[in-house]
Amino acid sequence: MVDCENEPQGTTKLILVFLGFLLVAVVATYPLAFRAADHVFGLGTPPLNIWAMAWVNHQLLRDPLSLFDANVFYPYARSLAFSEHLFVPSLMAAPWLAVTGNPVLAHNAVALLSLGLAGLGMYLLCRELTGSETASFAAGLIYACHTWNINEIIRIQILSNQWFPFLLLALIRYFRSPSTRRGLEVGAAYALQGLSCMYWALYLPLVTLPALILLQWRHRLEWRRLALLGLPLGLAISLTGLFAVPYLQNRQQFSFEREPPNPVPIDRYFDVLPGNWLYEDFLGTARSNENAAHFLGFSTMLIVFVGVFWRSPARTDLRLLWLLFVLAGFLLSLGPEIWLGNRRLMAGPYAAFFHWLPGFQSVRYPERFSLVMMLGVAPLLAGGLSRIRPIVGGFGVVAISALVFIEHLSVPLKLTPLPTGEEIPKVYHWMAEQQDVNVIAEVPTTRYWGERADADPMYFSTVHWKKTVQGFTGYFPPAYNYIRWRLFHFPDRESVSFLEKLGVDTVVVQPEHLDVDELAGNEAWKLEGPFPEGHVALRLKQARGMNFETPGKRGGPPLIELDPTRWRVHGSTPGARRAKDRDPDTSWSTVEFQTEHDFYAIRFPESTRPALVSMLVGPPFEFPMHFEILGLLESGAWQSLDFEHDVTYDRFVAKLLKLPLEATLDVALDPPPVREIRIRITKTDPFEMPWTLSEVHVYTTPTVR
Repeated sequence: MVDCENEPQGTTKLILVFLGFLLVAVVATYPLAFRAADHVFGLGTPPLNIWAMAWVNHQLLRDPLSLFDANVFYPYARSLAFSEHLFVPSLMAAPWLAVTGNPVLAHNAVALLSLGLAGLGMYLLCRELTGSETASFAAGLIYACHTWNINEIIRIQILSNQWFPFLLLALIRYFRSPSTRRGLEVGAAYALQGLSCMYWALYLPLVTLPALILLQWRHRLEWRRLALLGLPLGLAISLTGLFAVPYLQNRQQFSFEREPPNPVPIDRYFDVLPGNWLYEDFLGTARSNENAAHFLGFSTMLIVFVGVFWRSPARTDLRLLWLLFVLAGFLLSLGPEIWLGNRRLMAGPYAAFFHWLPGFQSVRYPERFSLVMMLGVAPLLAGGLSRIRPIVGGFGVVAISALVFIEHLSVPLKLTPLPTGEEIPKVYHWMAEQQDVNVIAEVPTTRYWGERADADPMYFSTVHWKKTVQGFTGYFPPAYNYIRWRLFHFPDRESVSFLEKLGVDTVVVQPEHLDVDELAGNEAWKLEGPFPEGHVALRLKQARGMNFETPGKRGGPPLIELDPTRWRVHGSTPGARRAKDRDPDTSWSTVEFQTEHDFYAIRFPESTRPALVSMLVGPPFEFPMHFEILGLLESGAWQSLDFEHDVTYDRFVAKLLKLPLEATLDVALDPPPVREIRIRITKTDPFEMPWTLSEVHVYTTPTVR
């Protein structure tokens, strides 16, 4: 893919250029390289990605056909496909894992290598276009180390965008001099990028197709030459599609879809990262996740403007492609609506992508289209620097290139320690040696909105590779809220009973969370430990594998559904009608976490005896945690209607596990005639989860109506 013109000097030069970009990456991410063995940038996502890369390397050697059936989020299959598979970054990590056995070091090494390769790829692309070494190096700097890309060190999958420039370079070279080798280079670059990140796999056709169209327009290749390119490119697309199959299966099984994303104000393109050397005191700073900083640099914008007017021979002039990337990437990155500050300007083109293009309902951050913009910005920067070189001279180009980099420099990064090797608590090493430890849970777990902390159990599972119920991901499986709620209240009776039925045989208790002496006296488990760091392991005695049966058809007399159009409904928050409109995509919600006395009420047109209240709990599967059903009697008094709480919840979790798209919380009743029922929260749970009701159905029987 890299043409060194068969000269040893060319190879040496490329090695030196690559080392130069690596050095720049070390500076741009300082002090990450110096703490790479046991620190990461960010919380939650780095441990998730470290686990994923370690899992891929672990499973490829043992059972590659079950690559996606990972050990976390028990009891779900295909759990690797709840987030990114990171196949290519995992292969890049393999040598580091083999030599050091340190997955944190391997992760950070891949991050730095990705930045170095991104710079090298853009350097080669722009050298092909301009012939200028210095201008091309500056283009590599802006592509690899621009503000948003450095922000994405926290997400190795998004940082793994280094193969895009190699793909564009391979396409340009193929159209200039078609050959089997150059066609294979195109296919290889496409596959490497597509298998690095599912976001980039989705974006790849949007980058590749315009490039193919423009290059064909410029070069007018014969059809047989296009067919020669089509074979390796088709194989690469097929391979990328093969890795997408588990994601499509999960989407179908669990209805994994996103709500329309929030807009990204244009202001974000004038925000810098915290610690920016030049502009932190003058420009705004943005958070590191959604609505991140996208500063381009004033010098970059000025030189890009010059680059727009840069002329080259007609057959090599691709300014139209670069301008298309800049304009489309910028507009799409702003999301479904274009805002400036607090003012809405117009609808954005991303809205059409979200509603009409397959795959975009499954992703949530349109701002990642800014990477497409940078694929146009960097070549235009190189062209602009080449154009002004006769004016400012070689030293001037070097000085401007340095300014391009320094405008984005935001160091030192704030790193987070992550234990490795012998620093990992001994309880995890102990579990690796126990043949009868099969399924693990950890307590304490966090409140509803604290799921990032669940990345720690999945990271520590790299020591033992036992099945683990917890994890952090982009898509949580349907039963996960219920599992976390029960873990949050461990060791309550209901929590222990649930874990036993789920098949959890070992519960790891973090230091000082529970009184060890009290734990030791409980006959429900055998206590192991305390271990040196203070952890204990509880071996649940009644765990016998998962014991939730697939719900069957209800016995007894047939049910008749009451007509919801005749109800009058209201709730503790507005929007109650959305839960009776028979559209599962709309819902009523408490919005904030459910509290005592939150309610949903149904007024019937006449007194009736409801035999079943069925609450559809669709995504995000936020169910009522403590509730009763009150009935308004004909006498005008309210009465709490009896039902079996444990049985109701057991049937609900069985549906979440086995039939998630039919997950209803079904409450069987045998009440006197009532004019109204009220589903009411009986206490505020410290887990702090909202209650979302997609649809509610009420049934009666012919004999009791």
